[in-house]
Order: sequence, then structure tokens, then C-alpha cells
Amino acid sequence: MIAVTEIDHVCLWVRSLSESKDYYEKVFNFECHYREMDQKTLIVESNDVHFFLNENKEENEFLAKQHISFKVDSLEQVIDSLNKLGDINYTTGKVSCFKHVNYKWCEWLDPSGIRLECVEVV
Repeated sequence: MIAVTEIDHVCLWVRSLSESKDYYEKVFNFECHYREMDQKTLIVESNDVHFFLNENKEENEFLAKQHISFKVDSLEQVIDSLNKLGDINYTTGKVSCFKHVNYKWCEWLDPSGIRLECVEVV
């Protein structure tokens, strides 16, 4: 059996790499750069997080079904940061159905309609 502790990375499909690059740099202060051997892939990273974005300009339902969840120490700080940005609508809630780890969450959509989520373990 494989024991998983945290998500290492994901690859998400977005409508525009350049728009997503600007957004993830502004909202999360991530470093974003195009993959050397593949200019159609954007590497998004910080000291603690890394994932990939690829571009698809089609209006497909799969874009809305994707999401990425980031663990944070303080959901209050996330909400404060989103409020300061001023143009991001978000919702919050709490998950209490798991046996081992439950959390509070805050979620919103990026420019491509992908659900972004931050969670704080409770």
C-alpha cells in the first residue's frame, strides 16, 4: 500500500498561460516561468509549492472541474489578502466529515475558471 502525506504537484489546464502567469504572481507571489524544453508549459513555484499549467483555449467543462488546494497556517490571512486585492469573490466553509483531518476552507476561481482552495487544518 502507498502512504500519501501531501499533494506534491498537479498540472492544470488554463485558457491563457500569460494571463495565468500574471494572476498567480500577483495573488500568491509565485515565481512563474516557461519550461525550457516546452514553451507550452508554465512552471509555477515557491519554496514550498510547485505545479504546472498548460494552455487550452477550448471552452471545456473539464476546466471548471479542476481544482488545486493549498494548505495554509491561517485562513484569516488568506481572506485578508483576497479582500485587499479587491476583485476576487470567494466563499468559505468547514469540512468535518473526515475521520483523521478536517479543515476550514476558502475558495475562488482563477481567470480560467479553475477553483483555487486554501485550507487550514482544525
